[in-house]
Amino acid sequence: MLHIIPDDKRSTILRSAFEVFVTYGFRKTSMDDIARQAGMSRPALYQVFRNKTEIFRGLAEEMMSGAAAKARAALMRPGSFHDRLKAAMDESILDVHRFIEQTPHGLELMGVNDEIAADIEERWCDVMADVVAHGIASAVDDGELDLSRTGSTPESAALVFMQAMEGLKSDAMRGKPIEHHVDALVRFVSGALTADRP
Repeated sequence: MLHIIPDDKRSTILRSAFEVFVTYGFRKTSMDDIARQAGMSRPALYQVFRNKTEIFRGLAEEMMSGAAAKARAALMRPGSFHDRLKAAMDESILDVHRFIEQTPHGLELMGVNDEIAADIEERWCDVMADVVAHGIASAVDDGELDLSRTGSTPESAALVFMQAMEGLKSDAMRGKPIEHHVDALVRFVSGALTADRP
């Protein structure tokens, strides 16, 4: 689930920490646990990260940038805007939620993310809004979408969409499935923006 490509010490630590966090939870995980999983000494671990909070924030950065890259790739594929937007949300957000929810400590990890990485998530929401705006703008250029009926710009439409997605997070935090809500939101937005065909 965590896609960290570089094979260096920092990446090894992040991969190892991810495995330990999803197995034991953030609060019960120690730096010793992470060092052991990474196959290194504690002093070597401390040369890269000062504490497990810093490691968790590093993981949040990796996951957020990976999610944005997946959304960007999905929005560039062939197919209808509806299908591209649905795939973008499914592969960048819902896949992560589904995986985390299946782990023994998923709800705890989502809560910890809000506590210690809220600023990272806020930046990620801005990045995602930008990614969706580019996808909308491209579809407008291709004549697939028409924003004139809504009086919106690609940026304002994307912001409204991502704010609605963020609003669904509270249900996900309570362990409720949100897939059907996301599907409804994607249908609504793509339907409202799709150009009339002659």
